[in-house]
Amino acid sequence: METQEALRAHVQRYVPAPLLEARRAVIRGVRRARAEWPLAALQLGRLGTLDYRRRGVLVGRLLDVHANIVCAHTHHEMVHILREVFAIADDVPGVIVEAGCFKGGSTAKLSIAAAEIGRRLIVFDSFEGIPDNSEPHDKTLFGDDARFAAGSYAGGLSEVSDNVRRWGELDVCEMRPGWFENTLPSFREPVAVAFVDVDLAASTRTCLQHLYPLLIPGGVIFSHDGHLPLCLEVLRDRAMWREIGAPAPEFSGLGKDKLVAIRKPREHGGNRVTSDWRKAPRGRSSSPRASS
Repeated sequence: METQEALRAHVQRYVPAPLLEARRAVIRGVRRARAEWPLAALQLGRLGTLDYRRRGVLVGRLLDVHANIVCAHTHHEMVHILREVFAIADDVPGVIVEAGCFKGGSTAKLSIAAAEIGRRLIVFDSFEGIPDNSEPHDKTLFGDDARFAAGSYAGGLSEVSDNVRRWGELDVCEMRPGWFENTLPSFREPVAVAFVDVDLAASTRTCLQHLYPLLIPGGVIFSHDGHLPLCLEVLRDRAMWREIGAPAPEFSGLGKDKLVAIRKPREHGGNRVTSDWRKAPRGRSSSPRASS
């Protein structure tokens, strides 16, 4: 590291400052283009019934949300979720659910999609941050620190609502404030797509136990905590899935990615959990909340 710093200082003595700044600008531009490429692909490809112009408007609004609200996800992750939202058939029931909304960045984006397809977005969050816990989190699958102190990652109800009102579609949202164990048991509506970003293994278990039975056949729950070993243990808990009693899920990204897709089979095919349990983790989130 010291050698690199010395080399950089040496180069800077002989290379004009404008040229160095131009180089930095190019590097920033390449990184931004790489991060935003999923949005460009979203606009260029098919997305439900949206034509090219409406896809462009959607992408512009997604960029506005990302620039103005702290988001814990990447564009790639949100595009993956939105494709599932727009793939919901018109003739099937189901709301969109979010559990754990942080500052409301993902809420705003999901609300825009929900408004486009005429669905409601139900948002579960304490709006007080992470609950008191003694879970021994240490490192993520990718080697980052994972710390979840009580009260961290908080977004107040008024703050989240104001963010969604300004950048999303608050009219389609229904906020359910409170701890998951108090708010989810009384929820009974069919769920088409859910996004769960709750950080703790106990919260992950609670959300799956109450949301998966409500998931329509072919529906998907996305967990944004697949990089956390303790949450990964929950996702792989065969006893929990047997206790839930619904058809065992099909996983995508389990043990490899931060965003894990948990799909309910369209047909009952026994009680087999479909996933590759042995592959090494791949990719890592570059979001501000990469360890949460």
